[in-house]
Amino acid sequence: MIFINPPSAVNPELPNLSLAYAATVNNARVVDLNTRPHPSNRFLDSKSQKVYISVRPFNITSSQEIKDKYLQKYPDTKVTSVSGFIDVLCCYPFIDFNDGLKYPISFSDSYPFPNYELFDSFEIFKKNWQSGKWSYSIMTSLGCPYQCVYCQSHNRKWFPRSAKNCYEELKQAKTKYGIKTFSLLDDCFNLDKKRVIDFCRFIKPLKLKWFCTNGLRADRFDEDIAKAMADSGCVHIGFGAECMDDTILKNIRKGVTVNQIKKAVRIAKRYFQGVHCFFIIGLPGSTFEKDINNLRWVVKESITGHFSYWSPFNEANEADPFYGDQAIPKSNAYSIPLQKRIYHMTRYMRAGNYSWIATAVNRIKLIWIFDRTNIFSHISIEVKKKIKLWIHSINF
Repeated sequence: MIFINPPSAVNPELPNLSLAYAATVNNARVVDLNTRPHPSNRFLDSKSQKVYISVRPFNITSSQEIKDKYLQKYPDTKVTSVSGFIDVLCCYPFIDFNDGLKYPISFSDSYPFPNYELFDSFEIFKKNWQSGKWSYSIMTSLGCPYQCVYCQSHNRKWFPRSAKNCYEELKQAKTKYGIKTFSLLDDCFNLDKKRVIDFCRFIKPLKLKWFCTNGLRADRFDEDIAKAMADSGCVHIGFGAECMDDTILKNIRKGVTVNQIKKAVRIAKRYFQGVHCFFIIGLPGSTFEKDINNLRWVVKESITGHFSYWSPFNEANEADPFYGDQAIPKSNAYSIPLQKRIYHMTRYMRAGNYSWIATAVNRIKLIWIFDRTNIFSHISIEVKKKIKLWIHSINF
């Protein structure tokens, strides 16, 4: 039995968690072509009776190519998909080929901790985890009961792991892999306030720096949660804002208001070294002016904005990513060139190989465009952030 993670256009630093659980349960090796792309045909090096491919919207083409190549060399092999452990990860669903391998047990403490040593990219992950360049990824819950129309995780039952179970995984990862930091990939981390605070209480003794870059709802965020997260080592958080316009937020069934987003960001800025918000370019009913206002607000608040393109829910199986270097706009809300203009202006805010000099230059450019009268206050804020980071490194 062989599992294959096809090459993709996004996130080489994130392990395929669904595949990690599948491989662990079946004690099977993983050929990870996303984090370790070369040699690209190494999945053909050995014959297996069963080969399972992790198929997602952005790798449908490469998945089919892998299947065709394997069957051409080993025509008697069963080649199909694997799913059912985690069905959506980082906004993208996992897709079934016919008669794919599935796992019937709901996400819970009954899942084993992922054994990343089964990945042939393990040494790459381990090196980057130990250096702190990459963060260890963990999902503490799966699913989200809210109704956001743009999201693949919407309107689903919420399956949480216990705080203690999550702590045990992180403790093991620190001991076994030498991780320095970790990131949460939950769909809706703060649905249950008590569980968030319990999680923070459990992990604090691990003294790991961590990031909640996904799954925080602004309307369920408050001072108690912020304090608990910061005290336990969290240094950077993000909210799904999508748009700073109440009419559009209502139309996409976000379930939050602009005032709730602003309040959450105000609280977060008092506790964390970094704060970002996710925004979607070209939402139904939006305009270039409204999307530019989102960027203007980000600049004035001295936070980071991660801007992606609108991807209609019913087009989930298209192969084009809505973020990353290969993303393309699909919305007809306003002209494509203007959508690309905003995406290009905010490229340095996305994860990528941008030097601190390039990032600083681009940030200054946007401050000059949107908030030039307060440019010195922005410099002051950045200096304070550096001092806060230095103090945190001493005390933690």
